[in-house]
Amino acid sequence: MRDMSKSIFYASFEESLNLLDDVSLQFAKKDYYEHLGKGLNNGKPSIGFRIKSILFSILFVFGGNFLLALFAFSLSDADPKDLTLPVHKPSLLTPELFLICCFIWLSLVLIGKIFRKPFIRPYRYRFHIVTCLIWFCIEFNLLGITVALPTLKPLGIYFIYFLLLIIGLLFIRSEKRSLTNRIFGEKSGDTILDRVARNIALYGSGLLGIAVIIKGVLSFSGVAISQNLTLLALLLTWIVLDIGFLAMLAFMEFPFFLEGYYKWKYPEEYREWEGKTVEEWYGKKYFKKHKELLKNE
Repeated sequence: MRDMSKSIFYASFEESLNLLDDVSLQFAKKDYYEHLGKGLNNGKPSIGFRIKSILFSILFVFGGNFLLALFAFSLSDADPKDLTLPVHKPSLLTPELFLICCFIWLSLVLIGKIFRKPFIRPYRYRFHIVTCLIWFCIEFNLLGITVALPTLKPLGIYFIYFLLLIIGLLFIRSEKRSLTNRIFGEKSGDTILDRVARNIALYGSGLLGIAVIIKGVLSFSGVAISQNLTLLALLLTWIVLDIGFLAMLAFMEFPFFLEGYYKWKYPEEYREWEGKTVEEWYGKKYFKKHKELLKNE
């Protein structure tokens, strides 16, 4: 029987090392650390890395979200006769909301400056990327509601988000169970709910691909696509993208940030385990203020 009092957040250092064997964590870290390592010099961002970060923020963080918001704004001003589907007016994605999201994201970036130690910086950068994606997902969902609300009505929208909530909870339950077994070295078979969650995460993107291919073939062949079929394609795209995003957060990002939490909780143990010097791990400025750490070398 599993000790239900065990929590992955209270794992010992030795137990936390078992997380490194997680396949999802290894996949999430592979390309990320390869690209990030080229931009850091002993944990300090290079000039090139800083320039790339600024360009990324302008083009993708603000540019991508602004273009999506701009498209939503244009729907409010469009003539209903020019639209394939009726849309809710005014658009739920307003200029004020876009500016609020900008302010929140920039505030998180500034607050993140508190975490300057080299060993925690990769997780800080990753956090900013994830929050940018969350921002984009919020805008995308508001755009989806704007388009679907006249047809589905509030009850239909509530049903979609109730379904997404259930799927999200299944993902969290499945991943928490998997990580608990791995970290504490326990063995237990997957439950039916675990298998359902994994299959939804695995095959959800396949359903999206099939829907896009079918719609593309019909459009290319000149077959007229009805309003109902267009709405169905948009709904499938919306729901499957949301499911994919929830799966990414649960199965890839959660283990990644859990590792960061363990390093924050056991900094010296991880420093020694990874074979880093005090300066490489904590940074030159921190090292100068806390020279007593030299005793741990």
